[in-house]
Amino acid sequence: MGPVTPAELAAAAAGACVAVALVVLGGRATGEQLVAAPATPWVRRIRLAWAAAGDPARPDADRRRRALGWAVAGVVVWALSGWPAAGAATAAAGLWLPWLLGSTRVVRTRIEKLEALEGWCRRMADTLTGGGAIGLAQAIVTTTARVDDPIAPAVRTLARRIRDGAGGDDHAAALRAFADTVDDRTGDTVAAALLLALRQQSGGIAEVLRQLADGVARDVRARRDIEAARAESRQSIRILLLIQAALLVLIGLVPTFAAPYGTPVGQVVMAVLLSGSAVLLVWMRQLALGRPSPRFFGKAGEFAKTEGATAGNSLVGLP
Repeated sequence: MGPVTPAELAAAAAGACVAVALVVLGGRATGEQLVAAPATPWVRRIRLAWAAAGDPARPDADRRRRALGWAVAGVVVWALSGWPAAGAATAAAGLWLPWLLGSTRVVRTRIEKLEALEGWCRRMADTLTGGGAIGLAQAIVTTTARVDDPIAPAVRTLARRIRDGAGGDDHAAALRAFADTVDDRTGDTVAAALLLALRQQSGGIAEVLRQLADGVARDVRARRDIEAARAESRQSIRILLLIQAALLVLIGLVPTFAAPYGTPVGQVVMAVLLSGSAVLLVWMRQLALGRPSPRFFGKAGEFAKTEGATAGNSLVGLP
């Protein structure tokens, strides 16, 4: 497979730009239809892949510019090496490698959210014990100014809904929404216990909150121990990826090694090997994140009154 001619390079660049434009602009133009109609499994996979191509916290325009830039970079690599598989791998690695290697950041965010949840439970307990609040509802509202950042927006929304609501079902809906924001089984436990405490208003709420905080703290310590054990494996994966990238560059620079990959069969072999590496990275990310424990509160699981009360009492020791 010889060097790429200017005409072929222009065609490839135009094709890459058109592909990115179709994905981006097509998704925006049909957004309302996609929301209205149930998404097929392939559409959901495409959406997830597009969401993973950039930082969700940044504007979508930034993701589009990033996709276009890496598509052009892939075409340049193809032009310089004469290997379309290498060009495609460059574009894919630029777009999705941060996501594939970002499991540490995801787990750290989860742990920080639980740590903030622990601190909030202790502050509510201290507020109730110190006499700064009369009842749990007032404690939730009072502590909004002293909540750590990971859950601060969710707590402020919860406090506003509790303050404005009449109780009962309004409290339940507000706490379900709070649990969905935390999106963790430990958060479900806290939200379910708060709902039970709001309904019963017993004298031992402060002690229950401290028990909840202790339980969350144990969960955080266990997760940190697991992450410490996984850190060495993650470092080994990064080193292997660097070695693989250096080997590809070396093969491209040495004509004797590069010759077999310049044929159509060689490109197929390279594409298979690179695809296998990508599949292994996806698998490693899934192993690193683990399978989350099933939730029982909020949208992920309807909280039946009798079953929820039994589960909540057993978890937090409510009287």
